[in-house]
Amino acid sequence: MSLLLDLPGLALVAGCLVLGLGLAAGGPPWLLAGERLVIGIVVAVVALTVVGYLLALLIGVTVGLVLVLAAIGWLSGGVLISRQLPRLRQNIGPASWGVLAAVALVALAMGYLFTRAVEVTPDAWLAHYNNTWSDWAFHASAATGFAYGQNLPPQNPLFAGTPFRYPFAPDFASALLIAGGWGIPAALIWPSWAMTVLALSGLILWARRLTGGIAAGVIAVTLTLLGGGLGFLLFFGDAARLGLTTALTHIPQTYDRPQVGVHDPLANIQWYNPILSYYLPQRSFVFGAAIVMAVLLLLTPGLQLTPFFDWGPTLTTIRRSWRRWALKSEAVAFIVAGALAGLLPLFHIHSLVVIGLVAGCWALLFPRPAWIGFFTVMLVVAVPRLLMAVPGDPGAPPEHQYPRWLIGWMSGTDFPPWFWIKNTGLFWPLLLLALLSPLALTRRARLLIAPFSVVFVVANLIKFQPWDWDNSKLLVFWYLASAVAVGALLLRIWRATVVGVIGASIVWLTLVAAGALSLLQFLPPQGPAYVWFSAEDVQLAAQVRQATPAKAIFVTGEQPNNPIADLAGRSVLISYPGWLWSQGVNYSRREDDLRRIYRGGDVALRLLHQYHADYLMVGPNEMATLSPNLDYFNSTFRLVMRTANYQVFAVPSG
Repeated sequence: MSLLLDLPGLALVAGCLVLGLGLAAGGPPWLLAGERLVIGIVVAVVALTVVGYLLALLIGVTVGLVLVLAAIGWLSGGVLISRQLPRLRQNIGPASWGVLAAVALVALAMGYLFTRAVEVTPDAWLAHYNNTWSDWAFHASAATGFAYGQNLPPQNPLFAGTPFRYPFAPDFASALLIAGGWGIPAALIWPSWAMTVLALSGLILWARRLTGGIAAGVIAVTLTLLGGGLGFLLFFGDAARLGLTTALTHIPQTYDRPQVGVHDPLANIQWYNPILSYYLPQRSFVFGAAIVMAVLLLLTPGLQLTPFFDWGPTLTTIRRSWRRWALKSEAVAFIVAGALAGLLPLFHIHSLVVIGLVAGCWALLFPRPAWIGFFTVMLVVAVPRLLMAVPGDPGAPPEHQYPRWLIGWMSGTDFPPWFWIKNTGLFWPLLLLALLSPLALTRRARLLIAPFSVVFVVANLIKFQPWDWDNSKLLVFWYLASAVAVGALLLRIWRATVVGVIGASIVWLTLVAAGALSLLQFLPPQGPAYVWFSAEDVQLAAQVRQATPAKAIFVTGEQPNNPIADLAGRSVLISYPGWLWSQGVNYSRREDDLRRIYRGGDVALRLLHQYHADYLMVGPNEMATLSPNLDYFNSTFRLVMRTANYQVFAVPSG
């Protein structure tokens, strides 16, 4: 029975894959088979998500919508594949067993990590990473808001009645799977895993395009997943004190963010383990990363053949062809890349900043008429959503306003070069050597990687969100792309001599040691388990979905894991402030009103009517943090739902 309920969601996933294969089969021959496959699947995911959202505005998020999208994928992909059958073998080309093996290994490793993100047990849903426990609660509220609350066009589910500025498309994709019969954990886990695998596969393929082999890309994957700073040095003291086996099986501290004194040389390490900080918890990031890699794969082949700084002939070509403009296959690739980049504000805005900076540098270094199509399409598609999503709340405190100058990012009183050495180890010296010398990369490859350092510079100058640390969402892309250059240099050293093998291996270990040790903390036998939602929370949410209108507004406490917002898909007056201020929301007045509401009395009723609230919940969090006036609510409000630890009251009409 469960499988039958899951079938619409499975049909949508299969339809997405068929469409991706069809796009890959019909892709241009100057793209290699793996490149076409990654691009095709990414385009299919993006297209079906965006089309699904537009249709949902008309018919809602229903199982019928899921089946329509599945049919679109199957039919469109089937037509594309059938048209390519006569030359399919030629288009796909020979398989690269090295690429397949590397991608399979990445997929299995990340699959293991993602399946641990949420474990469903009879007593509770358990999160095995602290960051997924918190971040995925937010994403669950957005996804269930679409699926169960018909939150269309989307308003902020955690700050009812206000615009939803957060990039919502990844969570809308999960909402489609929930509507297709999938459980909430599965609908969050598997799209994140798929987009992570696509992003990392794209990185390997982009590295192969730049270096001629996959080894540098494989090294780059290890760095972008585990790269860290000098915090691992503290492990030697811990191992000497506890013994090596004990220190490894019971990691005593977080080496990617060591807890040391303010004046300790290793204080102020802000470069956290990328797997735990980005790939596992940040669903928008992995969607953005996959789209970024698809854009890079579309643009790079043409740029490898474009003359360097050849502006004169380019301008002449533009003038001569202005009235008889015709699309060539590479120009089409630039337009498709521009469309993907333009849709990034729906998926991950920081990725658009990265693409804008890098593509701008590339257009200056490698001018060609096709850039006009790229930037025109990107701006036309991106600007409407940017105007809606980027502005923060003008009433927010000055320190939360953005963009603002942020010289040195989080370096504080540290000398910036030392700050980055202790945060990333030998990464920066190796990167400079790789970019400034011909030891490991061709001049063309160095010029294609170097603009990502502009992203690094900008992220060290300007704050793009209220929380300073969020600039790391830009820096992670600098690290990801630059890791190809560092990987190529380590490979060159490793191949030189026996001493080079030892030296390159030791250097690589220093780069990944802090991240690997920190990851071990969350793996068996020492991995923790955090209660994400109890069985009672899950049951309460099911009852709320059945007994209350989809667009009802609830008043609850401010905990991150809120069963009403996260599982029932109902909007709440205010939720966890940590998410709200990081999105530029000025929540202080509403937070004060929340406390007045739970005190009861005429003021409470007036505020509830002012905010158009329909229900009020009293549970363990509300009892612990808001001291609700239960006598008032029991005597004045109608109790509509009760469980062992929760009461839900209907707000009397005004």
